[in-house]
Amino acid sequence: MTGLVSLGIIGVGGMGGTHFKIANELGAKVTAVSDVDEVRLMEYSKMGIRTYKDYVKMLDEGGFDGVIIATPPSLHAEQAVYALKKGYYVFLEKPMANDLEEARLIYNEAKGRGRLMIGFTLRFHKLYIMIKDALDSRLGKPIVMWHIALGTMPTTGWLRDKKVSGGILNEHGVHVLHQYYWYAGRVREVYADAVTVTGGITVEDNVVVFMRHENGASSIFHLSWSGGHGWRKWGLTAERGRVTVEGYVNGNYTISDLNGNIIEKGNFEESIMHAYIDEIKHFIECIRNNERPIVNEEDGYHVQQIVDAAYKSALTHSKVTITQ
Repeated sequence: MTGLVSLGIIGVGGMGGTHFKIANELGAKVTAVSDVDEVRLMEYSKMGIRTYKDYVKMLDEGGFDGVIIATPPSLHAEQAVYALKKGYYVFLEKPMANDLEEARLIYNEAKGRGRLMIGFTLRFHKLYIMIKDALDSRLGKPIVMWHIALGTMPTTGWLRDKKVSGGILNEHGVHVLHQYYWYAGRVREVYADAVTVTGGITVEDNVVVFMRHENGASSIFHLSWSGGHGWRKWGLTAERGRVTVEGYVNGNYTISDLNGNIIEKGNFEESIMHAYIDEIKHFIECIRNNERPIVNEEDGYHVQQIVDAAYKSALTHSKVTITQ
């Protein structure tokens, strides 16, 4: 297509509001928004934007090329499937869905259309891209990957409700799971444990996941909302070198060979906003050029398979194999 790309947004809370600002700054035009919060809708109505409490009505009336969905995971399946059926390009915030069954509904609707993008932001983050480029150019295949993330309980209420968020691993952990998939390929075996320390919540606040990739690489991920100290590091050992990062999206990084000789080190300090901007820019360009997003239903569904396998493993205390 040529000319201005127009968008609708379902859910204009935290991330939806951020995507609204970014899309407009990138030259796209947001013509309609849907949200259950009437106060939010009033603010958008003052800007001359069509507002809806009912996302179905918004999608039916149309007037835009693509849709950004930034609602809690429990709503993703019904909203994404309906938008895809209507023929829109869809940017769906991570995770793909609340569980594997709902993710399969989205996957089946998206397959063959080339119009679904999943919001795995690290795929557009310059630090993670730099490390992936280092693997491809000089370090070789990952052999072991690790990530430890200690934090505190989020204040947003629905994140604590497993029926809405799908759990800590589903809502928060999928960024790292997707990074592992991006770096080392599909996961075949999963062993996990999940523990709830904090009272008054229905989600796990600690999860440890061990994964074996089809290519033989191993990955381990520990995510905690009861760690309390905000400590986070990650890294990997590859065929010809190693990487450590002291932080998540910012911090000191070191790349060395297997003998400990430093290849590169530095301090990466850049707002996460650059990755949000680049992913929405990619979505807009896919609409403009009628192209398939690089992060799509295949990524979303396989990550959901890993999450599903991890929760099953935690319940059964046994290894779970992903068969397809």
